[in-house]
Formats: sequence, structure tokens, C-alpha cells
Amino acid sequence: MSIQTHRGGAISRFFRLQPVTAWLITANLAVYVATAAQARSLMANSASALFETTALFPPVVAVRDEWWRLLTSAFQHFGPVHLLLNMYMLWILGLGIERSIGHARYLGLYVLSALGGSVTVMYTGQTALTAGASGAIFGLMGAYAIVAMSLRLDVKGIGLLLILNVGVSFLVPGVSLGAHLGGLAVGAVAAVALVVLPRRLPARVGRAGREIVSWTAYLVVVVLVGLAAWYAAQAMTVGFALFR
Repeated sequence: MSIQTHRGGAISRFFRLQPVTAWLITANLAVYVATAAQARSLMANSASALFETTALFPPVVAVRDEWWRLLTSAFQHFGPVHLLLNMYMLWILGLGIERSIGHARYLGLYVLSALGGSVTVMYTGQTALTAGASGAIFGLMGAYAIVAMSLRLDVKGIGLLLILNVGVSFLVPGVSLGAHLGGLAVGAVAAVALVVLPRRLPARVGRAGREIVSWTAYLVVVVLVGLAAWYAAQAMTVGFALFR
């Protein structure tokens, strides 16, 4: 009874202190269970109709305007190992980042990093079926590094983690390097907008002014990522027309 109470308390505390991380993990697990049940296979969940309509396949985005795939693909995974590795990394990063920068900023970083990774795939992996939270997770790592450097904290740990993960992205076949590097870059830029910029503003700006400036800068990054996605889709559409 005491063990169950302790576990229940730990889970409750996790949802209370890192609610965004907790609910993101829950959403990813729920989506995986749904695809596995639909495919009737724990290992081959990608055979499900839900997976096929939400994973990222750039030609479908360009031709059919299925833009939701840029985000929904971040909640799909190829098999349980892929899922568990990403959720472990998300848990670790969430513990270190979410409370320090605030829940809204953390969610903003995660979503935009996921989109940034997907948009990069529109340029680098146009014929590949892509899924996974890796782009968002790389974005969180990039954000962590930027914030740590701005505060002049020790960045050896996150630096080593980034080097190892980028190295794996280059060396392991089947890994979407574009999604990883795109998420990393967008997460770093978004962190500058949401976290570093407001801290560098003069005191006379005030708290409300900092919020306005930081979220305005964030929206500028959102628009740029959106424009990059639109341009990639247009270029693909033109390319398809030329080869008809």
C-alpha cells in the first residue's frame, strides 16, 4: 500500500510540477496505443490507418494541403523502442526546463520545434515517411543550450548530449537528420525570442512589456517557419507539374 501511495504521489507531483511534459508524454503514449490497437500489432503500429493519415509525407502535404501532418507526425512513432527513447528524453528535458522558463514558454518551444523539424523534412526528406517527437526534443536541447549560455551556466552536459545525439543522427540509418537539425535550429531561435530577449530588455520596459516583446518575437519566428513550409510545398507542387 505504501509503495502504491508513493508511486501515485510521484505521478501526481509530476503532473503538478511539469504538467506540459506530463501531458505531452501522455498524448504520445495514447496515440501509440491507438495505432497499435488499430494495427493489431505492438511492433508494427505504422500499419494503422491513423498512422498513415497523421505521419509526415511531404508530397501529400504539398498536393492535398494536409498541413496538420507537420504537427501530428510529432506524436507518432515507429515501434515501442522509438517511442520509449523519445519519451525518456522528453521526461529528462522537461524536468530541467519546464519549471525554469514557465509552462507556456515551454509548450511554445516544443510545438514550434516540432514544426521546425517537419518543415525541414519538407526540404530534405521529400520522399520519406517521417514520424516522431525527435524534432521537438532536439529543439528543447537547443533551447536549453541557448538559455544556459545566456545565463553563463555550465553547458558541458547539454553540449555533450547534443554532440552525441547529432552524431547518432548522422551515423544511424533511417534517422531523419533534417528533422533533428531543423528542430534544433528552430528551438534555439525560439528560445532567444521567448527567454533570452525579455531578460535583456531594460528594467523600465516592465513585466508586461517583456511579455509583449517576447511573444511578438516568437510569432515572427512562427510566421517565418510557416512561410518556409509554404515555399517548400509550392516548390514541390511546381516540380510535380513539370514531370507530368
